[in-house]
Amino acid sequence: MLQKTYNAKRAEAVWWNLLLLTTGAFLVTVCVKSVASSHDMLMGGILGVSLLTWHVTQMLEPLIWYVIISIPIWIWGWFYVGRRFLLYTAYGTLVSMVLGFFWHYQIPVENEIYAAVIGGVLHGTGAGIMLRTLGSAGGTDVVAVMLKARWNIPIGQFSFAFNVLVFLAGSFLYKLDLIIASVIMMFISANTLEYVLGLFNRRKMVLIISERGEEVCEAILATERFGVTLLRGKGAYSGTDKEILLTITNNVALKRLENLVYSVDPRALFVVENTFYVSGGQFARRDR
Repeated sequence: MLQKTYNAKRAEAVWWNLLLLTTGAFLVTVCVKSVASSHDMLMGGILGVSLLTWHVTQMLEPLIWYVIISIPIWIWGWFYVGRRFLLYTAYGTLVSMVLGFFWHYQIPVENEIYAAVIGGVLHGTGAGIMLRTLGSAGGTDVVAVMLKARWNIPIGQFSFAFNVLVFLAGSFLYKLDLIIASVIMMFISANTLEYVLGLFNRRKMVLIISERGEEVCEAILATERFGVTLLRGKGAYSGTDKEILLTITNNVALKRLENLVYSVDPRALFVVENTFYVSGGQFARRDR
């Protein structure tokens, strides 16, 4: 119980969010500077739109276009997403820009497909870590977070769909080989992002059906840190009263929980399901 309370407080802590944002920004910067730029790949999101705008107009710099295009999104996000979210996002964006001026290492990979794989993993991991904070990497992430919150549209799928439109426009300016490699990189990035987001919240939901539910419940509360919800039920065939216990745990404690349940009631039914997202109660809730 104390551990979960600590985890919830840590998720809200400023130092923890800044640490994750810095780590994620570094990985995104490595992708851009060490992989994408050296292979002339087209990036996705607002950065990709900025590069296309620069190619068409030949005016200003891509970074300046990035700021200009981002301003309406930031204004919209300030009112519809959350001010705290925007402030953390501003920090993540600033760290990425500053690191970009000092990071010049090139990953020694010549094959474009290999580069797309490395770049996709780096970008997806970095963006996913930043989205697990109270902020994001900026750009289209602001829109993606709102769509996720209001209509449960997966962030990775939205990012990939937006990037496809960017690459279709870029196909008129870039070589086809580079466009294909860029699409592969962004596809890997989108799936890696979804995996990283789920990795932070993946839990096991356990249902325990027993005629000695209260005894099982007391044993769990006495030996484990997670809570239990006790429900009343009745067997449809036998008509006997049963207790249904609902709890959330992880892979580490799962086998220990199973052994504990059967030590109290060898005839209990132990059901385990994967759950992608857990929020509220004893688990940290991410308010924007």
